[in-house]
Amino acid sequence: MRRTWVLILCVALSIVVAAPAAIPVRAAAPTDLVFWGGWTGPDGDVMRGLVDQFNKEHPEFKVTLTTLQWTPLFDKFLTSVRAGQVPDLLAMHPQDIAQFSTLGLLEPVGEMVQHAGFKGSDFMDVAWKGTFYQGTQYAIPIDMHMHGVYVNLDLWAQAGLDSNRLPTTGTEFVAATKRLTVDAAGRHPDDAGFDPKAIKQYGLAMPNNHHGFYMWYALISQQGDPFLTADGSRAIFSDAKSNAAWQWLQDLVFKDHVVPVGETNPYQDFVTKRTAMLIDGPWQIAGLEKVPGLRWTTTTFPRVFNAPAAWGSGHLFTIPKQSSRARQEAAMTLAAWLVRHSQQWALSGNVPALLSVRSSAFFRGLKGRRGFVAEQPYEVILPDIKNSAQVFSAAAPSAIVVSAQAVLIKGDQVSRVTQDLRARLNAMLATP
Repeated sequence: MRRTWVLILCVALSIVVAAPAAIPVRAAAPTDLVFWGGWTGPDGDVMRGLVDQFNKEHPEFKVTLTTLQWTPLFDKFLTSVRAGQVPDLLAMHPQDIAQFSTLGLLEPVGEMVQHAGFKGSDFMDVAWKGTFYQGTQYAIPIDMHMHGVYVNLDLWAQAGLDSNRLPTTGTEFVAATKRLTVDAAGRHPDDAGFDPKAIKQYGLAMPNNHHGFYMWYALISQQGDPFLTADGSRAIFSDAKSNAAWQWLQDLVFKDHVVPVGETNPYQDFVTKRTAMLIDGPWQIAGLEKVPGLRWTTTTFPRVFNAPAAWGSGHLFTIPKQSSRARQEAAMTLAAWLVRHSQQWALSGNVPALLSVRSSAFFRGLKGRRGFVAEQPYEVILPDIKNSAQVFSAAAPSAIVVSAQAVLIKGDQVSRVTQDLRARLNAMLATP
């Protein structure tokens, strides 16, 4: 019996010794996530830094960020739909949701947003409302942005102006731009002998592309003039109020001579001190902060007419339709992480939509946000319509670009521009 047990033990040991080594378990490959957005300036660098941080903190994912100008980005999205290769996460604006959701290209995300721990009271009201279309939530907001006015403090002081009294009304604004505009002989636009062909410093730089239309939109809003019908089917702005808005903008260029004619790079003109002020958005802040020796601040877009209004928008994260629920949830993981890290995104200049970040000491201590934050109660966003990508296209020869350039570059009669803009818009709005 003893010999039998010894034999059994020897056989068992031989089996153990002869057993092959265990095969090591390899870590699963990270899930690739494709993320698209329209940040092509300094704000794009901030977003790339956030994506890099997310990838380091989440080795289970590998996010690739692609940035293009917004109009070509949306064209690329529509092409990707046809090819069956949509991005996992797509940034857009409140006015873009209707078009893509009615085409069935966006995933409703209300349940996922709630599961990620967010609710409406966590955000600025206008930002949260902008994520819905016809009662369904298609996005989660990260920021708001709007037009404001940048002021070069050194040039402002040299002109004898008080930095504690920055302009807020249209009258104050025009007076300041004239004081800041100087010809080769040191004369200002209202001085006798002023030479508009020999200006060495202009008072103002401003966009003459689609943002020229955005300024016009703010100015008709200041007059209480509705832009489209409630259902977005027809343009209904009045001739008189549209003409007044276009005329005020055109006069800055061709009558007051405070804006360079045919300006091609307003931001660069401000940086090089060719101009003393600049109308633009907070996305320029990240770049301005890197310019050595440039002292600047911001104030609000001027109230030219009855009530204050400034064009604005916001960035949202949407999830394109796809078959995999797991990929949708992975995309929401990325979106929620970015929203929670919107304090870092605030370094791009955009104003966080998350109230806890907006009220933080960190955000309140950031330079140059004062003018933009002050405008948020009266920010006006373009209407969310089904064919917004066509109607509000930033690419020439879209109706809004053609109109802005006719007024601000060519100096065309504003009444003709108003009529042409309405006709072009109505033709597009009538298209199914």
